[in-house]
Amino acid sequence: MNKLILSILSIAVILFTGIQSAYAEKSAESLDAHVHGLSELTIAMDAKSIEIQLISPAMNLVGFEYKASSKQDIAAVKQAELLLEQQDSLFLIAGGDCEHLSTSIDSSDLLESNNHHVDHNDHEKHDDHHDHEKHDDHDDHEKHDDHEKHDDQGETHSEMVASYSFTCKDTSKLSSIKVALFASFPGIHKVNTLWVTPSKQGSSMLSAKNSTIKLK
Repeated sequence: MNKLILSILSIAVILFTGIQSAYAEKSAESLDAHVHGLSELTIAMDAKSIEIQLISPAMNLVGFEYKASSKQDIAAVKQAELLLEQQDSLFLIAGGDCEHLSTSIDSSDLLESNNHHVDHNDHEKHDDHHDHEKHDDHDDHEKHDDHEKHDDQGETHSEMVASYSFTCKDTSKLSSIKVALFASFPGIHKVNTLWVTPSKQGSSMLSAKNSTIKLK
Protein backbone atom coordinates (compact mmCIF):
# COMPACT_ATOMS: atom_id res chain seq x y z
CA MET A 1 0.00 0.00 0.00
CA ASN A 2 1.49 3.37 -0.97
CA LYS A 3 2.23 6.21 1.45
CA LEU A 4 -0.78 8.28 0.36
CA ILE A 5 -3.17 5.43 1.08
CA LEU A 6 -1.51 4.85 4.46
CA SER A 7 -1.88 8.55 5.25
CA ILE A 8 -5.53 8.48 4.25
CA LEU A 9 -6.11 5.43 6.41
CA SER A 10 -4.45 7.12 9.39
CA ILE A 11 -6.76 10.08 9.02
CA ALA A 12 -9.63 7.66 8.54
CA VAL A 13 -8.99 5.96 11.88
CA ILE A 14 -9.13 9.29 13.69
CA LEU A 15 -12.24 10.31 11.79
CA PHE A 16 -13.87 6.96 12.33
CA THR A 17 -13.39 7.24 16.08
CA GLY A 18 -15.24 10.54 16.12
CA ILE A 19 -18.00 9.63 13.70
CA GLN A 20 -18.70 6.31 15.37
CA SER A 21 -18.64 7.52 18.98
CA ALA A 22 -22.38 6.98 19.13
CA TYR A 23 -21.87 3.32 18.31
CA ALA A 24 -19.32 2.92 21.09
CA GLU A 25 -22.08 3.10 23.68
CA LYS A 26 -23.74 0.12 22.06
CA SER A 27 -21.27 -2.65 22.77
CA ALA A 28 -23.64 -5.15 21.22
CA GLU A 29 -22.95 -3.53 17.87
CA SER A 30 -19.23 -3.00 18.27
CA LEU A 31 -16.67 -5.02 16.32
CA ASP A 32 -14.33 -4.69 19.29
CA ALA A 33 -16.87 -6.73 21.23
CA HIS A 34 -16.53 -9.38 18.55
CA VAL A 35 -20.19 -9.44 17.61
CA HIS A 36 -21.23 -12.33 15.42
CA GLY A 37 -23.04 -11.11 12.33
CA LEU A 38 -21.12 -7.80 12.29
CA SER A 39 -18.07 -7.18 10.07
CA GLU A 40 -15.89 -4.14 9.43
CA LEU A 41 -14.99 -2.67 6.04
CA THR A 42 -12.51 0.13 5.32
CA ILE A 43 -12.21 1.69 1.86
CA ALA A 44 -9.45 4.21 1.11
CA MET A 45 -8.64 5.74 -2.24
CA ASP A 46 -6.39 8.28 -3.91
CA ALA A 47 -6.66 9.59 -7.48
CA LYS A 48 -5.61 6.31 -9.10
CA SER A 49 -6.13 3.49 -6.62
CA ILE A 50 -8.51 1.87 -4.17
CA GLU A 51 -7.62 -0.21 -1.12
CA ILE A 52 -10.34 -2.26 0.57
CA GLN A 53 -9.98 -4.23 3.78
CA LEU A 54 -12.58 -6.55 5.29
CA ILE A 55 -12.26 -7.78 8.88
CA SER A 56 -14.83 -10.31 10.04
CA PRO A 57 -15.29 -12.72 12.93
CA ALA A 58 -14.66 -16.17 11.51
CA MET A 59 -18.10 -17.28 12.69
CA ASN A 60 -19.68 -15.04 10.03
CA LEU A 61 -17.72 -16.72 7.25
CA VAL A 62 -17.20 -20.36 8.21
CA GLY A 63 -19.52 -20.99 11.14
CA PHE A 64 -16.83 -21.59 13.80
CA GLU A 65 -13.84 -19.83 15.37
CA TYR A 66 -11.52 -22.62 16.55
CA LYS A 67 -8.49 -23.95 14.69
CA ALA A 68 -9.68 -26.11 11.81
CA SER A 69 -8.39 -29.67 12.09
CA SER A 70 -11.01 -31.94 10.55
CA LYS A 71 -11.30 -32.23 6.78
CA GLN A 72 -14.77 -30.72 6.95
CA ASP A 73 -13.61 -27.65 8.86
CA ILE A 74 -10.56 -27.14 6.63
CA ALA A 75 -12.80 -27.40 3.57
CA ALA A 76 -15.11 -24.75 5.05
CA VAL A 77 -12.21 -22.33 5.52
CA LYS A 78 -10.94 -22.91 2.00
CA GLN A 79 -14.43 -22.42 0.59
CA ALA A 80 -14.63 -19.08 2.41
CA GLU A 81 -11.25 -18.12 0.95
CA LEU A 82 -12.47 -18.97 -2.55
CA LEU A 83 -15.56 -16.80 -2.08
CA LEU A 84 -13.45 -13.94 -0.71
CA GLU A 85 -11.30 -14.12 -3.84
CA GLN A 86 -14.32 -13.29 -6.02
CA GLN A 87 -13.74 -9.55 -5.68
CA ASP A 88 -15.70 -8.68 -8.81
CA SER A 89 -18.78 -10.27 -7.28
CA LEU A 90 -18.24 -8.88 -3.78
CA PHE A 91 -17.51 -5.26 -4.71
CA LEU A 92 -19.33 -3.70 -7.65
CA ILE A 93 -17.46 -0.48 -8.42
CA ALA A 94 -19.38 1.95 -10.61
CA GLY A 95 -17.24 4.47 -12.53
CA GLY A 96 -13.54 5.26 -12.43
CA ASP A 97 -12.56 2.49 -14.87
CA CYS A 98 -11.00 0.35 -12.15
CA GLU A 99 -9.08 -2.92 -12.48
CA HIS A 100 -8.29 -5.47 -9.78
CA LEU A 101 -4.60 -5.80 -8.92
CA SER A 102 -4.32 -8.21 -6.01
CA THR A 103 -6.04 -9.90 -3.10
CA SER A 104 -4.56 -10.98 0.23
CA ILE A 105 -6.44 -13.24 2.62
CA ASP A 106 -5.36 -13.97 6.19
CA SER A 107 -7.09 -16.94 7.80
CA SER A 108 -4.19 -17.79 10.11
CA ASP A 109 -6.54 -17.75 13.11
CA LEU A 110 -8.15 -20.84 11.60
CA LEU A 111 -5.37 -22.54 9.64
CA GLU A 112 -1.69 -23.00 10.45
CA SER A 113 0.78 -20.83 8.48
CA ASN A 114 -1.95 -19.20 6.40
CA ASN A 115 -1.62 -15.77 4.83
CA HIS A 116 -1.80 -15.92 1.05
CA HIS A 117 -1.76 -13.41 -1.74
CA VAL A 118 -3.65 -13.80 -4.99
CA ASP A 119 -2.91 -11.77 -8.13
CA HIS A 120 -5.60 -11.46 -10.83
CA ASN A 121 -3.21 -13.05 -13.35
CA ASP A 122 -1.40 -15.56 -11.13
CA HIS A 123 -3.64 -18.32 -9.83
CA GLU A 124 -0.80 -20.83 -9.37
CA LYS A 125 -0.21 -19.36 -5.94
CA HIS A 126 -3.66 -20.50 -4.93
CA ASP A 127 -2.77 -24.06 -5.95
CA ASP A 128 0.26 -23.86 -3.68
CA HIS A 129 -2.00 -22.68 -0.89
CA HIS A 130 -4.05 -25.85 -1.12
CA ASP A 131 -0.95 -27.86 -0.15
CA HIS A 132 -1.73 -26.85 3.44
CA GLU A 133 -4.56 -29.37 3.41
CA LYS A 134 -1.99 -32.12 4.00
CA HIS A 135 -2.11 -32.94 7.69
CA ASP A 136 -1.10 -36.21 9.28
CA ASP A 137 -3.22 -37.88 11.91
CA HIS A 138 -0.78 -36.90 14.65
CA ASP A 139 -1.05 -33.17 13.84
CA ASP A 140 -4.83 -33.41 13.67
CA HIS A 141 -4.91 -35.11 17.05
CA GLU A 142 -2.66 -32.46 18.61
CA LYS A 143 -4.79 -29.63 17.22
CA HIS A 144 -7.92 -31.31 18.52
CA ASP A 145 -6.35 -31.55 21.97
CA ASP A 146 -5.30 -27.87 21.79
CA HIS A 147 -8.84 -26.92 20.88
CA GLU A 148 -10.27 -28.85 23.81
CA LYS A 149 -7.78 -27.18 26.16
CA HIS A 150 -8.71 -23.77 24.82
CA ASP A 151 -12.38 -24.51 25.32
CA ASP A 152 -11.63 -25.22 28.96
CA GLN A 153 -9.89 -21.85 29.30
CA GLY A 154 -12.50 -19.72 27.57
CA GLU A 155 -14.23 -18.79 24.36
CA THR A 156 -12.18 -18.46 21.17
CA HIS A 157 -12.34 -15.25 19.12
CA SER A 158 -10.95 -15.64 15.61
CA GLU A 159 -11.07 -13.38 12.56
CA MET A 160 -10.48 -13.53 8.84
CA VAL A 161 -9.02 -10.53 7.04
CA ALA A 162 -9.25 -9.89 3.30
CA SER A 163 -7.45 -7.01 1.57
CA TYR A 164 -8.02 -5.90 -2.02
CA SER A 165 -6.10 -3.51 -4.29
CA PHE A 166 -7.50 -1.85 -7.41
CA THR A 167 -6.01 0.58 -9.89
CA CYS A 168 -8.25 3.16 -11.56
CA LYS A 169 -7.96 5.72 -14.31
CA ASP A 170 -9.76 8.34 -12.23
CA THR A 171 -11.37 7.62 -8.85
CA SER A 172 -13.07 11.04 -8.89
CA LYS A 173 -15.49 9.52 -11.39
CA LEU A 174 -16.59 6.77 -9.01
CA SER A 175 -20.29 7.09 -8.30
CA SER A 176 -20.85 4.14 -5.96
CA ILE A 177 -19.57 0.84 -4.57
CA LYS A 178 -22.07 -1.94 -3.95
CA VAL A 179 -20.97 -4.36 -1.24
CA ALA A 180 -22.39 -7.78 -2.09
CA LEU A 181 -20.94 -9.78 0.81
CA PHE A 182 -24.35 -10.67 2.19
CA ALA A 183 -25.30 -13.05 -0.62
CA SER A 184 -22.02 -14.98 -0.40
CA PHE A 185 -21.91 -14.99 3.41
CA PRO A 186 -25.38 -15.21 5.04
CA GLY A 187 -23.64 -15.10 8.43
CA ILE A 188 -22.82 -11.42 7.82
CA HIS A 189 -25.82 -9.33 8.84
CA LYS A 190 -24.25 -5.87 9.05
CA VAL A 191 -21.04 -4.27 7.81
CA ASN A 192 -19.71 -1.24 9.69
CA THR A 193 -18.12 0.73 6.85
CA LEU A 194 -15.70 3.65 6.68
CA TRP A 195 -14.70 5.16 3.32
CA VAL A 196 -12.22 7.92 2.57
CA THR A 197 -11.45 9.73 -0.70
CA PRO A 198 -8.96 12.57 -1.29
CA SER A 199 -11.82 15.07 -0.99
CA LYS A 200 -14.31 13.60 1.48
CA GLN A 201 -15.13 10.74 3.80
CA GLY A 202 -18.07 8.99 5.33
CA SER A 203 -19.30 6.00 7.28
CA SER A 204 -22.38 3.82 7.26
CA MET A 205 -23.82 0.57 8.56
CA LEU A 206 -24.53 -1.60 5.54
CA SER A 207 -27.02 -4.45 5.38
CA ALA A 208 -28.49 -6.74 2.73
CA LYS A 209 -31.22 -4.16 2.11
CA ASN A 210 -28.87 -1.19 2.17
CA SER A 211 -25.58 -2.34 0.66
CA THR A 212 -24.49 0.54 -1.62
CA ILE A 213 -22.00 3.25 -0.72
CA LYS A 214 -22.91 6.37 -2.68
CA LEU A 215 -19.88 8.52 -3.39
CA LYS A 216 -21.77 11.22 -5.32
